[in-house]
Amino acid sequence: MNMLNSVMMLLSAVDDYTGIIIFKDILVVLMVLLAIAIIVIILMQKGTNDNIGVIGGETDTYMGKNKGQNKEKKLKLATSIIGGIIVVLAIIYFVLGVI
Repeated sequence: MNMLNSVMMLLSAVDDYTGIIIFKDILVVLMVLLAIAIIVIILMQKGTNDNIGVIGGETDTYMGKNKGQNKEKKLKLATSIIGGIIVVLAIIYFVLGVI
């Protein structure tokens, strides 16, 4: 009976380990998808060439300066949030690797 309990414990440990492997695979897929998303969001952001308009003789107006600020704020916020999620998922992934 004691041997049967040992075998059952071993089988349950194998199932837990398989579950961890599947969970780690899911984490990797999520991190790859989020990495692609963060690359796209960064490419959507506008560069900061503040003084380039001087060459063409453009004048800065209040509306011209603040026109895309709302969109830029949202993109920067999304970049920060997705980057933070990737960091948290990476920490979880490597903690599970130690177990």
